[in-house]
Amino acid sequence: MKSDELIRQAYGKKSLLCVGLDPSEEALPPAVWRGGPPSMEAYLREVIEATQPCAIAYKFNVAFYERWGVEGWAMLSRLREALPPSVLTIADAKRGDIAHTSRAYAEAFLGQLGFDAVTVHPYLGWEGLKPFWDWPGKWVFVLVRTTQAPSWQGDVWQRVVREKPFSSAEIGWVWGACHGAELKTLRELDPVSWLLMPGLGAQGGQLPAGAPLFPALIVVGRAILKAPHTASEWAAQTASFLP
Repeated sequence: MKSDELIRQAYGKKSLLCVGLDPSEEALPPAVWRGGPPSMEAYLREVIEATQPCAIAYKFNVAFYERWGVEGWAMLSRLREALPPSVLTIADAKRGDIAHTSRAYAEAFLGQLGFDAVTVHPYLGWEGLKPFWDWPGKWVFVLVRTTQAPSWQGDVWQRVVREKPFSSAEIGWVWGACHGAELKTLRELDPVSWLLMPGLGAQGGQLPAGAPLFPALIVVGRAILKAPHTASEWAAQTASFLP
C-alpha cells in the first residue's frame, strides 16, 4: 500500500484509527481469555468486523501471539489474512539485528506472513535494518519514543530521525501518545513521515488539540477490545487531526 492510498482511506473514512489486536489477559473478556487461542481468534474476528467501517489500519503486537507457540503463529497468520487489502496491516514485532538476521525477520513478516508493515528498533544501526526496506511497497516503523514515559531521554531519538535513510519502502516513526509536547520538535525534523502512535485509551496517553500529527496512525487497543462498539467514537477523535 502506498502512502497516498492510505491518505485516501483516512479521508474516506474520516479516521486515523489503527486498531490494536493484542490478545492479552488485560484486554480480553475473561471468558474469551479462558478459552485460549480458538476463543481469542473468534473474538478478534468479531472485533475486526465491528471496526472495519472506521479503521484504516490494524496493529498486531506479535508477542501476544508468540506466547501461544504454533497455535499463536497460526492465529496471527489467519487474522492477517482476514483483513482486506484496503487497510494497512502492521506486525508490531520490534525486530532489529545484524543485516543477515534482519533479512530473515523481514522475510518472515513482510514475506511469509504478508504484513504491509513491521516495527523495528534502530540500536544496531541503519545498516542492520536495510533488509526491511529492501521490500518496495512495504512499510517500516522505527521506534523513537515509546509509550514508556522515560524512554529515550535526551536527543538520541532526534539523531535517529535526522539520519533517516532514503528507501523504496515507506519509513515512519513509532511515537508514544504520552510525548505530545515534543511533537513540534519531531515535525520540525521530519514533517512528512507517517507516525505510528500507541498509547491512547487504557495507557492514558493524550494528544494536545492542534498537535502536528498528520500523517499518523493513532493506535487504540485495549479500550476497543473491551468495547468494540466504541470504535466509531475513537475514530471521530482521531479525525480532528486530519488537515
